[in-house]
Amino acid sequence: MAKNDVVLLDGVMDVRLSEDATRDRGEVFEQFVLEQILKDYDLSAEEVDVGWVDGKDDGGIDGAYIFVNGHLLDEIDDFVWPRSSAAVDVWIFTIKHHATFQQAPLDAMLATLQELFDLAIETDQLRGAYSSELLEFRELLAQTYRRLAIGRPTMNFHVRYVSRGDTAQVGESVRARAAQIENMIGSLFSQSGANFQFIGASELVERYRKAKRFSLDLPFVEHLATGRDSYVLLVRLADYVRFVGDENGQLRRYLFDSNVRDFLGRNEVNAEIARSLADPSAPDFWWLNNGVTILATHATVPGKTIQLQDIQIVNGLQTTETVFRHFQNGASASASRCLLVKIVVSSDAQVRDQIIRATNNQSPVEVAALRATDKIQRDIEDVLERHDWYYERRKNYYRNIGKPQARFVTPVYLASAAIALMFKNPARATRMRPKFMRNQTAYEAVFSSAVPLEMWVALVEIYKRTENWLAKCARKQAGERFVSTWRPLLALVVTAKKLGTYAYSPSQLLEAANMPPSDEDFAEVWEVIRQPGGVDSSNSRTRAYIYAECCARVAIKFGVLGVEQIGVRDLPTAPPPPSEAPLTDEFVAMVDQVLPPQPWGVSVHLEVSEKLNCRPNKVSRAIQRLISEGKRLRQRDGIVYSEDGRVVLVDPARVTMSVEELNASGHVMPDDIDGQ
Repeated sequence: MAKNDVVLLDGVMDVRLSEDATRDRGEVFEQFVLEQILKDYDLSAEEVDVGWVDGKDDGGIDGAYIFVNGHLLDEIDDFVWPRSSAAVDVWIFTIKHHATFQQAPLDAMLATLQELFDLAIETDQLRGAYSSELLEFRELLAQTYRRLAIGRPTMNFHVRYVSRGDTAQVGESVRARAAQIENMIGSLFSQSGANFQFIGASELVERYRKAKRFSLDLPFVEHLATGRDSYVLLVRLADYVRFVGDENGQLRRYLFDSNVRDFLGRNEVNAEIARSLADPSAPDFWWLNNGVTILATHATVPGKTIQLQDIQIVNGLQTTETVFRHFQNGASASASRCLLVKIVVSSDAQVRDQIIRATNNQSPVEVAALRATDKIQRDIEDVLERHDWYYERRKNYYRNIGKPQARFVTPVYLASAAIALMFKNPARATRMRPKFMRNQTAYEAVFSSAVPLEMWVALVEIYKRTENWLAKCARKQAGERFVSTWRPLLALVVTAKKLGTYAYSPSQLLEAANMPPSDEDFAEVWEVIRQPGGVDSSNSRTRAYIYAECCARVAIKFGVLGVEQIGVRDLPTAPPPPSEAPLTDEFVAMVDQVLPPQPWGVSVHLEVSEKLNCRPNKVSRAIQRLISEGKRLRQRDGIVYSEDGRVVLVDPARVTMSVEELNASGHVMPDDIDGQ
C-alpha cells in the first residue's frame, strides 16, 4: 500500500511541476508538506513562507512556526496578544524527499533544538551557525514565552519528520532518537506537551484528500425567511459549534476568509461574551449578542435544517471564536441557548463585497482590514484574470477553487513589483510585508487609481519572467528566498537595459512588458550584478547600498542612463499624529479623584472618560502622569508593581498566580512598562 501511495504522491508532484517547470522537485515537495500538515490553519502561500526556513545553516530544520490561539505569529509588535487562556502551538519540521526515514536528519535536529530551545543562552553565545530566519524564529519563541508566562499558557510542541517513506518501516534507533527529542523539549519547557510524529507517503496522501467543505447543513430552532435571498435563524450554540468545527474538533478557519478582522483576543467584549456563556442564570445568548452573518450562493430549507453552499462567515468572528473555545474546553453550559444567524444568498461578487464591507464597518476596524473590497483591488483582479493571472485579494480564494498556483498573484507580490519597477527602489521591494497596507498614504501611493490598469498586467509579466529565469538558470536549486531577494533588482536592471535608461516613463515600462527579454539578456546582466559583494551576505541595512552598486555597474557596462534615479523614491511614511494639548493640573486632579483603587480593569480609562465626558486618550495621558509623579503605581496586565519592581497587587480576574507566587518565581517588572 505504501508503494502505491508513493506513486500517487509523485503524481501530485508531477502536476505541480508541470504548472511551474522552473521549480526544483525537492522544494515543491517541502511546500506541499507544509501546506498539508498545516492545512487546518488555512495559511496563505505567503504565510507558509514565513516559517519555511530551509536553506544554508538551517540546522536540519526546514519549517518552524508558532501559533497563538490558532493564529500565526509573524511579528511581535503587530500581534494581538491574549491576556489569558493562551494556547501556544510550536511546529518544527524536517522534510526529506527520500523514500525512507533515516537517523542523520534527527541527529542534526536534536543538536539544533537543544541549543535554540535553551532560552537562557544569549544569541551571541550560541555555538552553532544558524540562519537569520532560525534566529528570528527563536526570538519569536522567547518573546512569546515571556509575554504569556504569567497567564500559564498551554504549550504544545509538534515535531514532524516527513518523507515519502513508510512509517511502518521506521527503525528502532530512529524512533529512539525521536523519543529523545520529545524528552529534551519537555525538560526545557515545564508543563508543556511535546509530540513527535513520522509522516510518510500514506499520511500525506490522506491529508491531501482531506478537502475543505464549503457546503454544510445547519440545524435551527426557528427561522424567518425575509425574502427569496435572505434568512434569519435562531440556532442552538451546540449546533453552531458543530457547524463551524471539522471532524477533528478544529475550527474551519477557511470559512472566515472574507472576514476582514482577525480574532482580537480576550478583550473586554470577548471576555463579557465568555462570562455570559459560563453563567447559567444569564439571559438567552441571542438577547446579548448581535449574532453572525453568513454569505452563501445557494440555500434550501428541508425541515428544521438549512443547507448552504459556498459558505463564508463575513461577520461574527469574535463571537464564533469565543463560543467555539468555550465548548472546546469541555464546557457544557449554554449548549441549548441560541445564536442569531443572518444568511444572505448571492453569487454576485460585487454584492458580496458590499455586504462584507458593510457588516465589518459598524465597529472600529483599521482601514487596512477592508482593502480587499476596495474598487481598485476588484479592478486589478478583473484585469489580471483576463490575462489568466489570479489575484488573491481574498486569501486563498483561488486556491480553494483549484486554480493553478503558479498563476497566483498576491497584493504584496504586486506591491513589490510596483516599488521595484515604478518606484525604482529594489531594496525596498524586497522588504514588503502585508503590514504596509495599514499605512494609508503608502497604500494609496502604490495602489493608485491613476495607474493605468494595463500597468498591473505589465508588472506581473515582468516579475514572473524574472523569477522564472532565476529559478531555471541562476542557481541549480534556487529557493524561494533566493528568488525573492534577487527578483526586484534583476527585473529592474533588465528592464532599464532594454530601454537604455533607469529614468524610463510609465508608457515606456508598458512597452518593455511587450518586449520580453531573452535568456541571454538576463544572463549578461546577471553576470554583472553577481560580481563579488553580492546580496546573499548582506542584511537589510546594507542591501540598499549593494543594490545601488549593482545598478551602477550595469549602467557602466551597457551605457544605461539615469542611474541617479535608483532608491530616490520611497514609500511615504504615515503622517505624524496631531500634537496634543498639554494636560492641566486641574484635569489630572479630577482623574486622580475618579480613579478607583488599583489594580484597575482593562477599561478603566473608558470608565473615567465617560464620567468626565472627555476622550479616553486624554485620561490615559493623565494616568501616565499620575504614575510618573508617584501618585499611582505602575501596572501591566493586571499586575501592580512597587517602585522597586516587586509585585504588590494582582487582579485575580486576569492573573492566575498570587502576589507571593509571582515574587517567589522571580517575576520582574517589564523594562518597557510605562502605565496601565
